[in-house]
Amino acid sequence: MGEECIHGFDEGLCAICSPPPEPATPPKPARRPSPARTAPRERATVRGATSSRTARSSSASAAPVDAGATRIYHVTHIDNLGRILGAGALLADVGEPAATPAVDIAAPAAREYRRSASIPGAETTVAEYVPFLLSTDAHLWHAVRTSTPDPRLAPEAVARPAADHVILVSSVGAAAGARRDIPGEVVASATDAAVGGAGLAADWTAVERMIVRLTLADDGEGLRSGELLVRGSVPSNGST
Repeated sequence: MGEECIHGFDEGLCAICSPPPEPATPPKPARRPSPARTAPRERATVRGATSSRTARSSSASAAPVDAGATRIYHVTHIDNLGRILGAGALLADVGEPAATPAVDIAAPAAREYRRSASIPGAETTVAEYVPFLLSTDAHLWHAVRTSTPDPRLAPEAVARPAADHVILVSSVGAAAGARRDIPGEVVASATDAAVGGAGLAADWTAVERMIVRLTLADDGEGLRSGELLVRGSVPSNGST
């Protein structure tokens, strides 16, 4: 027999005197990416793609411009309201009957010029039409509001407070009425209609195209300089 340990076991058999070797520690497995950490990145990518598709879809499905529903604005002095209501209509400067404003906001030279400026193909002059602006930010109304001299306005019109003026509001379709079917009765212009070389549209299809183009041009900038003309008169109950 071999030697015994102090605990009475043969050498090498005592778990206390001769403990077994520690088992080798297995290598740690490589960490896999956590699904929780990758999911946000994937979701962000999906959101970005969805946003781009939505933006393109919104742009492609934008509502078309309704030319007939486009608002139009006639600026006058408040003292002229009585005559407008008495006549039951807004009247053109030239015609039967013709407008006789108590307070004329137009510059005399500009009014005379409009009486001689013709509408191509209609055998009429600009003064035979009731003029309307196409925006509350129109350059003419801006001049009145800010007291800025404008060759189309009488000096008194920009010297007095803007509150002395009123804006009568209608729509292209309401002002045109059945006359939209008669060429030359409704005219649209990209600028002051009396200015030489102004692009004029004198039949309804062309008028609609002009208004759509002005609405879409430079975020509505075209409407600020444009003008709509309605021949003869526009009933005052068609504006507010």
